[in-house]
Amino acid sequence: MEDKKKEIYWYNNPNFITTLAISTIVLIIVLSQSYAVKNNIGTNGILRSLLNHNSIYLLGLIYFIPLKTLSGKKYFNHLNIFLIVIYGIFSVTGVLTIIQSFGITSLVGLSINLILLIYMIHTLLIDTKVWKDFKLEKSPLNEIKNDNYYYTIIILSIILLTVNLIQTTSVAGAVVSSLGCVYTCILSRYIYLYRVHINNKSIKKESNSKKNKANKKQEEK
Repeated sequence: MEDKKKEIYWYNNPNFITTLAISTIVLIIVLSQSYAVKNNIGTNGILRSLLNHNSIYLLGLIYFIPLKTLSGKKYFNHLNIFLIVIYGIFSVTGVLTIIQSFGITSLVGLSINLILLIYMIHTLLIDTKVWKDFKLEKSPLNEIKNDNYYYTIIILSIILLTVNLIQTTSVAGAVVSSLGCVYTCILSRYIYLYRVHINNKSIKKESNSKKNKANKKQEEK
């Protein structure tokens, strides 16, 4: 049993998942830019490549790195809103991409971004004022289970990776695509763990409330 606990511990550890997300993003950016340098792309080309193809990863760093600091943890909810806005923008961009050039890659990519966006809204906003102001607790999408969100994203990410690997003509493209899939899976795991935390917190609160009511009844008797 002890060996089993050690075996599954890492992917249930939010701190480790955050570190893994940062490491994966850095690896993606470094590898993609090193490939650009090897192909003799100029400085302007490298910067354009960084901003166009790695912008979502750069913004991911802006989200995850502060979570390692005390000030970042203090403004956790603000960072969550920032992440949701970013994926909202990328979802809109994905829709425009499909309109311009429809393909299975763009379709699956859009599906992943939309599901991630919905998953984030119905998980990361629960403890915020936005959740109460917009009455998101009444959203029918809250009925979708945590596991269903998580595994849907994992399956779609694997499908997208498979398509990318079939279409790629270079080892560099295959490596970067694989790491991109890994990052998406890590991000979805991070959201999954936060949802588990929120659910456990809610159960504990409800349990304490019942105990307090029971104690009051005993005192009245």
